[in-house]
Amino acid sequence: MGAEIVLAAMLLAGCPQQAEVLESTASAIEKNYYPEAEAKLIARSVREWAERNRYIDACGDWNAFAERLHKDLDAYNGHFFLERVDKEAKKKPEADWLMAWRAEAVPSNAGVREVRVFEGNVGYIRLSTFYSWDMAKDKLRNALALVRDTESLILDLRQNGGGDAETAGRLVRAFLADDTKAVQRIAGRDGTKDEPLPERDTPAYRGKLAVLVDRRSASASEFVAYSLQAARRATVIGSRSAGAASLLDEPQPLVHGFEISVPNASPVNVVTGKNWEGGGVVPDIKGGDDPVYLARRLLDGKSSE
Repeated sequence: MGAEIVLAAMLLAGCPQQAEVLESTASAIEKNYYPEAEAKLIARSVREWAERNRYIDACGDWNAFAERLHKDLDAYNGHFFLERVDKEAKKKPEADWLMAWRAEAVPSNAGVREVRVFEGNVGYIRLSTFYSWDMAKDKLRNALALVRDTESLILDLRQNGGGDAETAGRLVRAFLADDTKAVQRIAGRDGTKDEPLPERDTPAYRGKLAVLVDRRSASASEFVAYSLQAARRATVIGSRSAGAASLLDEPQPLVHGFEISVPNASPVNVVTGKNWEGGGVVPDIKGGDDPVYLARRLLDGKSSE
């Protein structure tokens, strides 16, 4: 009974600082989120959470509050990023998540986890993430050079959560003809603009291609799979991917030390006129228990199921 009394008292008193963060969050979403019609709906939900004291039991615990609010925003769009910033920690280079991420590139071979050539002259490249092009270019160039003379290639993007958009674009360029200038446009509140593919900076690959995805393939890896599938350049094998297509703006400050990055644009594929937001990349063929084996049989012409 004592806990119930305390909770009732908290509900009556509310948590003013939480309410201020929620209003600040709602305003940022209303101002920047794309599509604009959805922005109003999400902002309204955030304000309702404040009115209903949704996070009252986390009053005074900023970490718990931030974690729960972030999770609720993810239900609308997995690209929301909200955190409370420790200003003192941000002064230290080792506390910068971007620098920490870049530091992981060396022990992870810049995301190039496996390159090989199977019997039957079938190449295989497994990428765990897309690091920035300045860090990944040599590794990807070498990987593509190794498989350049294979008759077919399996590009394994399972559990690849995305990363650098330029690197993903460079990879797509490696598989498409030089006269393909773009695979998507970018739509935002200011209209839709072209997004040309980068210039070729890797060996070109012209053999048959299969791309493997799963539910943990997200963002930039989905861009690669979706773009090559839409261009009829690759057969996608596996399970439906995560469905994270939206693009983010720069982090913007909220009240009480919080920051939020709001999805503010969406890719539009030049062939389909759509993207993979929410629904993910839908495979052409289900992967079953062993997607690599299935891909090898498909590329060998031994199976189409």
